[in-house]
Amino acid sequence: MDALRGQLSSALRIAEQLSGTPEKPESCQQVCERYIRNMLKLRRNRDRIFGKDIFADPAWDILLELYASALGQYRMSVTNLCDGAAVPNTTALRWIKQLEERGLIVRNPDPMDGRRSFLMLSGEGLEAMNAYFRTVPAGSLLI
Repeated sequence: MDALRGQLSSALRIAEQLSGTPEKPESCQQVCERYIRNMLKLRRNRDRIFGKDIFADPAWDILLELYASALGQYRMSVTNLCDGAAVPNTTALRWIKQLEERGLIVRNPDPMDGRRSFLMLSGEGLEAMNAYFRTVPAGSLLI
């Protein structure tokens, strides 16, 4: 029975890899940037196939983008965040303000260009994203 379970588990992993399903690393508590980017890609595919007007979750898209940038250790401008999250600028700005007010993200002005600012998850926001993904079973499909 254990051998059968092992074979089924192996077959499921192979099927997930072939289908492009993001696989959460089993060896660590945190996910990697690639896992989050794959999840975002699946969300964009869903939008492309069904239309953007059916599924709308701009706050989650923004948090996922900022989480991926935190995991990848790079800065995210407001413009890049709007593009990456596939959220219209006005909608994104409204949600950015709400997420800032909730203490989940912080805005830092660009010292080289006063017209631009960078966004990142706050300490509380990063811990919340880490805590959420710790509850997700390894190999789960999330979009």
